[in-house]
Amino acid sequence: MKLRFDRSLGWQLGLGFTLLAGISAIAVGVYLFHARQHLGANYTALVADVVRPQLHTTLLRSTLNEFREQPQDNQLIERFDNLLWRIPRHIEGVTFGLSQSRLAPGSYESYLNRLNSVKERLPDIKQALDEVASGEPPDQLIQQGLTIENDMAQAYSKLSHLLHSEAAKQRIVMDRLAVGIAILILVILLLAGGLMLALIRLHHQHKKVLKLSLMDELTGLGNRRYMLNVTELLFEQSQRSGLPLSMALLDLDHFKRVNDNFGHPAGDQVLRAFADALCDEVRKADIVARLGGEEFCVLMPETNAEGALEVVERIRKRVAGLSHQELGVPTAVTVSLGLATADNHDTSFDHLYGRADQALYEAKTSGRNRVVVD
Repeated sequence: MKLRFDRSLGWQLGLGFTLLAGISAIAVGVYLFHARQHLGANYTALVADVVRPQLHTTLLRSTLNEFREQPQDNQLIERFDNLLWRIPRHIEGVTFGLSQSRLAPGSYESYLNRLNSVKERLPDIKQALDEVASGEPPDQLIQQGLTIENDMAQAYSKLSHLLHSEAAKQRIVMDRLAVGIAILILVILLLAGGLMLALIRLHHQHKKVLKLSLMDELTGLGNRRYMLNVTELLFEQSQRSGLPLSMALLDLDHFKRVNDNFGHPAGDQVLRAFADALCDEVRKADIVARLGGEEFCVLMPETNAEGALEVVERIRKRVAGLSHQELGVPTAVTVSLGLATADNHDTSFDHLYGRADQALYEAKTSGRNRVVVD
């Protein structure tokens, strides 16, 4: 009786999982097909990349109008020069974003050509600005500036309309896919009614696997959970053996500016370059983790304060020396570090972490690009 029941249950489970796998495969295949065709481009991010440079046209026109009244104003000249520096970089960012999208090049090529024409004329504007700075009247500068302002405004307006249209199509496709997937899920749930207990157990196991994920996807380093798991063990070993345990918290200085000036993909590249530099400078026994955002941690077992300071100073200098090629963007980065070494007063890892965090705060508030030892 029990054997027959087990065989019957095994057959039912096998049939149920076969049906479940078949329907799921169809659902996933359809979803991936449509996702590749329609959802490959992040139109929301592209729209944001196009909207931001539209502010340049407003700033350009208002600055040119100010030149009519105060052509020799040094602050005005400096502000205009900074605007000329930013315009080509945003054009490059928009060009890159469109090249990575699923949009047909023919739909936006004429607008990009217009923007690239603006970019090619910027040196002439810069020359006219230099002439104004040396005392020449601003008439030529204003005429040229208004011409490129008109070209930029029209090109960005057309691109914005195109991207909003594609984003609307994307939302429609997503809504349809959501309805289709909801129906498929309902069918799957109905077919899998007899397997509910097994699915619930599988779901719980899946959640446990996700919770035990210890790697930061962007940098390949351990994540916060990994750090906490390791540090508790290392701290207990340090307390038992009496050997020192040093901890450094690291935070990239002004990292938000990188995202604001170059975009989040560039910020991700900077984080990867920073993580690689960390791994190059630490020792084999040291443990590196990304805690979140631009904050990282280095654990140095059996390392006293002097030895740890040598390591983190090496890290600080290496980060400050990262080249534009390594970072992937034309900028420089520095890092602030807070260092603490466990002693008899540290009753828990949280206390050690708090000391390192306080040292990091002092490094930030006292000028950045430095190491503060607690």
